[in-house]
Amino acid sequence: MARVALKQVTMDYDSTTALKNVSFETKDGEFLVILGPAGAGKTTLLKIIAGVLRPTRGRVYMNDQDITDKPGNLRNVAMTFEDYALYPTFTVKQNMDNPFGAMENPPSKEERENKILEIARMLQIDHLLDRKVDQLSGGQKQRVSLARSMVRSPQAFLFDEPLSHVDAKIRHAMRAELHRLASVLATTTIYVTHDYVEALSLGDRIIVIDKGVIQQIGTPHEIYHDPVNEFVAKVVGQPNINLFTCTVKKVNEQIVVESVNSSALSFVPRADFRDKLERYVGEEIRIGIRPQDIGFTMTPNGDNNLATKVELFELWGRRGMIMALLGDEEIRVLTDTDEVINLNQNVWLDLSETPLYLFDISGVKID
Repeated sequence: MARVALKQVTMDYDSTTALKNVSFETKDGEFLVILGPAGAGKTTLLKIIAGVLRPTRGRVYMNDQDITDKPGNLRNVAMTFEDYALYPTFTVKQNMDNPFGAMENPPSKEERENKILEIARMLQIDHLLDRKVDQLSGGQKQRVSLARSMVRSPQAFLFDEPLSHVDAKIRHAMRAELHRLASVLATTTIYVTHDYVEALSLGDRIIVIDKGVIQQIGTPHEIYHDPVNEFVAKVVGQPNINLFTCTVKKVNEQIVVESVNSSALSFVPRADFRDKLERYVGEEIRIGIRPQDIGFTMTPNGDNNLATKVELFELWGRRGMIMALLGDEEIRVLTDTDEVINLNQNVWLDLSETPLYLFDISGVKID
């Protein structure tokens, strides 16, 4: 196992800064996920840890030893690339054997054979050892790519979007398998993805990154339920979180939140949010509401119901996603109903018990 640390790492490409003052440290045996959109700097970060790139500034450490200037083949880390990085005309066995050639003191042929067979059985590809890579399915290639990185028993695994090309039908099974392997091998793993489901399901902790800057580091629960800014709130969740610019008002001694774009979106928030909102009476703030947290009925029921008109309905099996209009404000609602919902139909929303995500006008969380 290993503790990997980056301290004030910056990576410049000509006039572009891919990473800016990135600092974090893994724990021994931790499964750390790096989550962010395309172009966020995720792959650059992995390549710096692997020794493929040298940072413009900053240092890289493994187990408190500075490895910034150490060649990649001497770092004892294994990196699996998004495009598998396999030799298509080699057999599975030849691909798995190849990493031993980069070792300073490679094991004997017998030890290599035993290790290849052990890992192949673990990943259930031992029956494919003599098959050429270009004859394999996407899922099989992914397993070979994983096996290739595992044969050297590295101190740390670096995974760059390893499931991005895997068929959606087997992606869930592969996520479960990756988690199982990480537990069995008890090896520090740094896993890059743009998929929030992978991040939440796999990570012991998650680093959310955007435009080369770390936005938040936390557990999956913290990232989802306590985002530090709007960007983090938008990165996780499907459908995306609803975000509105609202004015906080006091009406008959009650706190009321109203959208600046539509008075039709106006409600009395849940009691535990009123103390925070009291400080912003007369001011504009940003309010986030997750689609699955919104109360929904097909008929009016109580004073807190907001009448909306259905603009779009998508059926997701036993659930559905409504895009509704509150005046000029669009709002996404995730429903559990199996009833047919038609376009332009009136439905009613209840926000009185909905948990709110509160941000200042610049998008930073309000404590």
